[in-house]
Amino acid sequence: MCLAIYKPKNKEVSKSRLQEAFRRNPHGAGIAYAKDGKVVIKKGFFSFAKFWKAYKKIRTSRAMLIHFRWATHGEHTTENCHPFKINGHTAMIHNGVIDRVRVDDDGSDTSNFVDRILGPIVNSHPSFIHTIHGKKVINLAIGESKVVVMSGDGEAVIFNEKKGHWDKGVWYSNHSYEAPRRAPKYTNFSTQGYGTYWGGKKSKAKPKVHSSEIVGSGFTDPHANNRANGRSWIDDLEDATAGKR
Repeated sequence: MCLAIYKPKNKEVSKSRLQEAFRRNPHGAGIAYAKDGKVVIKKGFFSFAKFWKAYKKIRTSRAMLIHFRWATHGEHTTENCHPFKINGHTAMIHNGVIDRVRVDDDGSDTSNFVDRILGPIVNSHPSFIHTIHGKKVINLAIGESKVVVMSGDGEAVIFNEKKGHWDKGVWYSNHSYEAPRRAPKYTNFSTQGYGTYWGGKKSKAKPKVHSSEIVGSGFTDPHANNRANGRSWIDDLEDATAGKR
């Protein structure tokens, strides 16, 4: 699952939330914080005590990326922990699985995405990810995943931001910082037919969203044949950036 957190300056995440996040995502934690126009990365914490020792020193004074890993690709190593460095003043974290990104080494889908796609884009065109079109392209590339890129001034760009949520000025990619709640007992439960929920009332199925509604009605996919042949946006992006590193 993983949990990605963006904490602006002067905001704080409680110790209890961080403990629960580590318990539910135990494959390595890390932080990145903005300092003097640069991003400092500390990662590879495989015990909460070590993570907390590093976090509490700067808990409110700096803007920060926080990540707790649940491994889907790659070994449980410090190198595969987030955040990932893009350059000296930019870092990123990711929650989800980036489908079809090629994992050619012992790294993860995230590390390969950074090395071969996001890094070259940011380093060659730093302002691109801040544009409307840049956000659309990255959103299409990562699918249902959520990605946060923070710069040395503490400002962040959150891709698929609405798939996460803000709470007390802090952005979370999911609710895995919350302790599990005991399920309530229901006495009026209906299982007759599809489309029902507690109380027997019918729920309305959500309409499917066409890709044109995401990128605009005037959008045409110049690589539509690639899509039909099983290639994804990530393949097209990698081909487009292959000669620009």
